[in-house]
Amino acid sequence: MPLACGNDRHPPPLAAEGPPDSGTAGRGGGPLVLDGDLDSAPSGPCGEQVIPVVSNPPNLSFIIDHSGSMGEELAGSGLSKYENARIALSQVLKAIGHRVSYGAAIFPGLADKTGCEAGDELMRVAPGDPASYARSGTTGPRLKDLLARLSIAGAKGGTPASATLVKMRDVLTQLSGETYVVLITDGAPNCNEETSCDASGCLLNIEDRTVGQQECRNGFNCCDPANVGEGAAINCVDSQASLTAVRDLAEAGIRTFVIGMPGSEPYEDLLNGMAELGGTARDALPKYYSTADTEALKEALGKIAASVAISCEVPLDYEPPDPDYVNVFFDGVVVPFDPEQGWEWTEEGAVSIRGAACDQLMSGNVVELQVFAGCKTVVE
Repeated sequence: MPLACGNDRHPPPLAAEGPPDSGTAGRGGGPLVLDGDLDSAPSGPCGEQVIPVVSNPPNLSFIIDHSGSMGEELAGSGLSKYENARIALSQVLKAIGHRVSYGAAIFPGLADKTGCEAGDELMRVAPGDPASYARSGTTGPRLKDLLARLSIAGAKGGTPASATLVKMRDVLTQLSGETYVVLITDGAPNCNEETSCDASGCLLNIEDRTVGQQECRNGFNCCDPANVGEGAAINCVDSQASLTAVRDLAEAGIRTFVIGMPGSEPYEDLLNGMAELGGTARDALPKYYSTADTEALKEALGKIAASVAISCEVPLDYEPPDPDYVNVFFDGVVVPFDPEQGWEWTEEGAVSIRGAACDQLMSGNVVELQVFAGCKTVVE
């Protein structure tokens, strides 16, 4: 039985009872202004029917570096860089996980025979927890499972990013819908036995490391097997293979976001190139998301998640019977019809969120957007 607008659960309509009039309001001439202000606006979702919002949740695969350097403390946090990444991911998915399908992989792999194994997928991409968990501010079972899986990995080994991206491509191309990779790392990719480099491309030289008693500086190439022994080349920055892996993902329709945590600064050019080939380059330098501290990491993850999971253009499952009797609600609070700062109709019959209302929606702080039909449209 339809719910009327005159009971305790749904506030009464703003106009006198009766059928909708046939004036010029709506998509053609804009909704009718009711009572001249918002004093009598509904205090919660009001109407006889909910118009379903068309939703196609994107897929997000978080591919996280847990190499030895990720075990170092992130300045000022008291926690490792890896644990900060885990916590930031938890907070973002707690707020926005219901809008996406997500999964996670870590690199290097868990086999830990050489420290350079291609990464392992810890959780397959699947829908997040229902919106009820976000509304209550609690952690749902799927997110709890992901956090538990991430916690089993200690920080050790190298950074086989290219091999991991190649491995994950076969998994991610099987998904339906839009798919994105979020690569989180604190340094340069390495671990490629098939590459070689001079001192300028050697991670040990770039970071002024020491091998045994030998300092990796003054032209001494610590990635030359003739200098330091067999296997030295795995410390060459694995630039070309990493760029190729990101490009191949993009050609398969999978875009890659790149987040650089502290320690990645010397490799800005490479990370910029990966973001550009991944189709997610920022408008300003750096092209990737550079995060100097915990808050910057949370902000970057939040912006990325919001950019793929939220849109201010909201298609509806069907057109309402009367566009003059439709209201949009953010978490139960009415959003006035206002082509500049609220919402309006598009020519295609979709709802377009505008101005400050769009900013509010894109912030990720709105858990649920609802469109109700049956009460006069509220106008700013």
